[in-house]
Amino acid sequence: MRIYGMVDLELSALVPSDLDLSASFHALARLYQDLEDCLTRTTAGLDLPCKAGCDACCHQSVFLTPLEFLAAWDWLQEELTYSELHEVVISGLEIYLSNQLTIDQLDTPPAQGSKDHFHIVKELRFRCPILSANGRCRVHPARELYARLFGSSWERTPGSLYACHIVAEQLKDRELSLLVTKDWAKRLNELPLTHRRTVYPAYIAELYGLKRVPIAI
Repeated sequence: MRIYGMVDLELSALVPSDLDLSASFHALARLYQDLEDCLTRTTAGLDLPCKAGCDACCHQSVFLTPLEFLAAWDWLQEELTYSELHEVVISGLEIYLSNQLTIDQLDTPPAQGSKDHFHIVKELRFRCPILSANGRCRVHPARELYARLFGSSWERTPGSLYACHIVAEQLKDRELSLLVTKDWAKRLNELPLTHRRTVYPAYIAELYGLKRVPIAI
């Protein structure tokens, strides 16, 4: 499978000409820092089991917006070697091809009787293409909002832990005061290029030619 000679992409060519992508990246970084500051306070003393090399949270369909993807991809292009980025692209394309029908549903209206695509989260499972062979997240400093919230927040309302089974087991039956994911999603939605949510393989497939439409920004 080829990567079409497009490992190094000028991301500004993918966005509207009147949008300052650099400024948007800075605004996103400020949001991430605010979140990290809040997480430090709300998880202090919980002794969470999360550590480098544990990839229990990286086999689920964590969604990200176009802005988050472009920021993450910009970071990857700066930090990874050609061979490492090549590996990410190939893995992303293979995952997309194996799950194409399910992934493409994320860009269609929810099924009749559903308010969102939450049911797809339960059926869409894959090893994140950003993971290295040793289970480390290669984009960790620039990872998306929901990846930052996973393992240390309530999913929609207090009591619905947004975490893997390891964290859930450690925190069960404990009194917790955690952030709520939807509150931070609202703040994210105030930034440009946040109208859409899908998974890394979908964006990679669009960048490298496997989907009929260019990246939906």
